[in-house]
Amino acid sequence: MLAPADGTLAAVTDPSTDPSTDPTTDGAPPAPVDASDIDDAELDALEADLATIEVAMERVDSGDLEGYESVSTRLDEDSSGASD
Repeated sequence: MLAPADGTLAAVTDPSTDPSTDPTTDGAPPAPVDASDIDDAELDALEADLATIEVAMERVDSGDLEGYESVSTRLDEDSSGASD
């Protein structure tokens, strides 16, 4: 089937793409997350870890492998302290 002349894609009508018949899923939708169940301290820690990872990636991109090692070590120390 060719795409329409306006550049949009044709709608997929193949029944084999129906999620309810997909053998790789159990068919149940994911459970909704209640906002009151989210721990702000945990989110803050994850955001801090993400920021540290971004700094480490910037160091690698700029060729500063010693800087990367420093940031990576700090992240490892912070993570090991949080698990206690």
